[in-house]
Amino acid sequence: MNLRIISAGAGSGKTYRLTSEMVALLGKGVRATGVIATTFTKKAAAELQERVRVRLLEEGLTGQADQLANALIGTVHGLGVRLLQRFAYEAGVSPEVSIIADEDQQILFNLSLATVLTGERVEKMEYLSDRLGLNKRERYDWRREVKRVTDIARANDFSFEALEKSKHQSFESFQEFLGQPDKDKPEGYFEHRLDQLMGETITRLENNTDETKKTREAVNTLKAFQRTLNLRQYLYWHEWAKISKLDVGAKSRDDVAELLEFAASHHRHPEFQEDIRDFIYNIFEIAIAAIQEYDEYKKRRGLIDYTDMEVLVNRLLDKPAVKAVLKQEIDLLMVDEFQDTSPIQLEIFLKLSKLAQYSVWVGDPKQSIYGFRGAAPELMQAIIRKVGGVKPEDIQEYSWRSREDIVHAVNALFTKAFTDLPPEQVALKAKRAKQPNENSLDKTPEPIEMEDALIHWHFVYDGEGRLPGRPWMESSIAASLKKMLDKPTYVIPKGAREPQKAVPGDVAILCRSNAECQTVAEALHRAGLRAAISRSGLLATAEAKLILACLKYLLNQYDSLSVAEILLLASGQPIEDIIESRLEYIDSIDNGKSWKGQWAGDDAFILAMDQLREQTIELSSAEILNLLLEEMGLRRIVASWGNQQQRLDNVDMMRKLALQYEEACNRLHSAASLGGFLLWLGELENNEADMQGSGEGPDAVNVLTYHKSKGLEWPIVICHSLEGNLRAEVWGVDIIQESEEVDLNNILGNRWLRYWANPYADQIRHTALEEKLSESEATRRAREAALQEEARLLYVGLTRARDYLVFPSRARPTQWLNRVWHQGQEDHPTLLPNERESPWEWNGQFLNITNEAFPYPRDFTHAELPEESLLFLAERTGRQPHELYDIDAAKEPFSQEMSARIGDVLNYQNSLSLEEGIDLYTVAKGIKAFLTADRPAYPTPERLKMAEGFIQRYEMGDTAPSALALMGDAWLAFLGRQFDIQEVHRKYPFRYFHHGRLFTNVIDLLLETPKGLVIIQNSGFDGGDLTKMKQRALQNLGSWCYLSGCAARELFGQKPVRTFVHFVLSGTLVEIEIR
Repeated sequence: MNLRIISAGAGSGKTYRLTSEMVALLGKGVRATGVIATTFTKKAAAELQERVRVRLLEEGLTGQADQLANALIGTVHGLGVRLLQRFAYEAGVSPEVSIIADEDQQILFNLSLATVLTGERVEKMEYLSDRLGLNKRERYDWRREVKRVTDIARANDFSFEALEKSKHQSFESFQEFLGQPDKDKPEGYFEHRLDQLMGETITRLENNTDETKKTREAVNTLKAFQRTLNLRQYLYWHEWAKISKLDVGAKSRDDVAELLEFAASHHRHPEFQEDIRDFIYNIFEIAIAAIQEYDEYKKRRGLIDYTDMEVLVNRLLDKPAVKAVLKQEIDLLMVDEFQDTSPIQLEIFLKLSKLAQYSVWVGDPKQSIYGFRGAAPELMQAIIRKVGGVKPEDIQEYSWRSREDIVHAVNALFTKAFTDLPPEQVALKAKRAKQPNENSLDKTPEPIEMEDALIHWHFVYDGEGRLPGRPWMESSIAASLKKMLDKPTYVIPKGAREPQKAVPGDVAILCRSNAECQTVAEALHRAGLRAAISRSGLLATAEAKLILACLKYLLNQYDSLSVAEILLLASGQPIEDIIESRLEYIDSIDNGKSWKGQWAGDDAFILAMDQLREQTIELSSAEILNLLLEEMGLRRIVASWGNQQQRLDNVDMMRKLALQYEEACNRLHSAASLGGFLLWLGELENNEADMQGSGEGPDAVNVLTYHKSKGLEWPIVICHSLEGNLRAEVWGVDIIQESEEVDLNNILGNRWLRYWANPYADQIRHTALEEKLSESEATRRAREAALQEEARLLYVGLTRARDYLVFPSRARPTQWLNRVWHQGQEDHPTLLPNERESPWEWNGQFLNITNEAFPYPRDFTHAELPEESLLFLAERTGRQPHELYDIDAAKEPFSQEMSARIGDVLNYQNSLSLEEGIDLYTVAKGIKAFLTADRPAYPTPERLKMAEGFIQRYEMGDTAPSALALMGDAWLAFLGRQFDIQEVHRKYPFRYFHHGRLFTNVIDLLLETPKGLVIIQNSGFDGGDLTKMKQRALQNLGSWCYLSGCAARELFGQKPVRTFVHFVLSGTLVEIEIR
């Protein structure tokens, strides 16, 4: 296997290296059509393909550049779909197989889960959830645990037999910490004995000499538990645990000793272990049944999802015929961000690597932070070891992103934290050096405006009592950031050379959880700073409520709540007036009084909505929403409320959701409607999936989690949440490797799925179970994995900074930072206030850090956000008449610009003799065609033959060709007598712009004479007398003559123009004089 691993640390130019590797191999003869390259996102794939194409063109490899469009560059899912379509027969699927979108997969799985969830199963699981304390604080959704088990089982291709085995192994492995149950006692013994001991203990405590508050509270607690036991007939297991830890005064300890000892022995209760076993078994059994039902559902409809696709592709690559074909076709396999791939994807890449001539994987194990999505760093490390490690030439040496001190601090911190990696794969050299050197990016020293890159903010509580809780820390960060920006602080934006004043958009505050992000955003708002944050709760915002109220009113004009919301938010009426008006309306209805129209029907906004409803009858939900936004000016209304970027982003999110709803309906072959859209939005809100727009901009501080920050960078990064506890849990789902050594020929083998449930809720501390678990291999593995995970997460956070890296702290220890720096020891401090030097040493020197102490009171003042100006949202003026771009002279009189009157009337021949009943319109067309085609120089036989042809073509009856020829003679003779013709233009086309509007037409006959121009337009009208012909000429062709005359004057140099209408059926010319 010709596999190369390239280690590319954060900011080290990973994409550039990927591009260079592909270009070099294409230059060596690798076929562009034989390239497979996978990236983490579609955007990254497009960027890689474009960069490679540009580099190929720069190096003159135009043929390879042209063929690059045929390379397979995309996401893992895109690769899988292409392979399945290519080898559909071998995979046993249709070439037109439909892939279920991720957003639809949950819906379809829920349908399958609902099918297998019988009433008995649901009742049993709810009962067990209560018994095990899972519902203690809030309603526990055990269905999510089922979904988690199914997701992991399917993503790792566990068979049903493996899941059955895992079910038993899960309980058996957990039972080791519980001991054997005492089955010799009669049924109800434990409850009866507990009730007896509680009664005796209450009596002793109430009659001894202990008057302490602690003992009195213990008595009340025991009485409450005794009442519960008598009422329910049993206690939950966390209640047993709480009794076993009951705290009393020193004088009463002997009085409660027997009760506490018995309560602590509840692990021998047969029902305790039965409940744990039944819960674990039911999770697995429901998961297996749901997977089976889901598989049947997909099979009946010819569907697969992306997990199926990965499994099918993995199995496909074991088929000899497929391997033989791919071995001939694949020249190069490139894998980007290999550290984020799941086990099954790793196995796919390994199999493809064995078939490819070259295989290059680029990534950074230090940035593997998606363990919750299935990424397995330990598998990646096993592969690296298998190929002999990373060669020195395959390690990216330089950081192009961060300033020197940030790079050195990260080096010092993480060469110590990542003990399983060689130092050269962790440490980078800074291209942005303080002083120029041969390898630095700049050849001049750092600008003097740039301060220390490392900053430590230490917040001191300026008050009495204990340190305030949340949101004091977040408010301190916000207030300190405001001072930093007001100071000002200078940064060097990406691509710039000179320092510039930092603005809020240059700052990112990173947090561990979405809840902390929300708290930080609120603190920034109180400090007078805007926050750009992506969070749920879109439908709870005022702008979304206004849009929803309008949509609901369009759907149902009698929706009084929507009317009230429209009056409040759109019309700006005080809520008191709305309530009073509504009460008056209800009172009038109840008392039989008349009320003009419906409630609030005279409001201007409501009236406009009523008119709009007529236009929405046949529109889709997205079209209705867009029409609503444009016609009712909702963007202007919501922007006037302040925080305009956030609100406008939320409006765009509503439009995006409307399109997603319609796309989902198309995929699921269901009807889309406005009512369905509103119900779909409600479901999103219930699932907290109604994500708001981020509101990013130069005036908003970026607030996001460490996980979401991956791949991004900012001039200033503030690392919040450094006080966080270690998240090392043995509960829930975990994949257990049966052997220490990973079999690269069978990555998905020799593993089982373990599921453990915490039976004590928040009472697990200081129990016998916790003591045994704390000494177990499972806890050691969980702790070790958690330490490595949070080290990688902190590495991602710290390497986002370009110019300044800020560590905030207070009197509480920064446990997270301490654990990473001190290899798991969280009580040893890392950053000390008032120390000029940081604890980090690199290249024999301790790095300088700016320590700033900020004393803050308990409460912070609220600052107003700066006023915003609306730059583009002009007030709507409503529908306005607009002139058409193209001029229709027959419909526009132009009476304000000109006046027309009849001039000379000239006759050159009597009317042709025509048979009765003939179509005069067709005859007129024939005469006009002949007169246009006729020339004086044509010989008489040819003219007669041409006349005969026109008579036949235009069905002119028994008209003689000689009569038509004589009319032509008369016409030509008349023109010669009447006008001193210098030049003749027949069927003269023109385009003329009249006051910015276009007039396009064809002049039948344009004559150039010494006195000016003569325009003659033929007409087939036969009014029977001269008066009607004059009237016809003025009404129908007056505007035409005016515009044609204007065009002729412009085209021929402002010469005088005379305009005539030629009535061909009567041989008459009527002049139209234009003033």
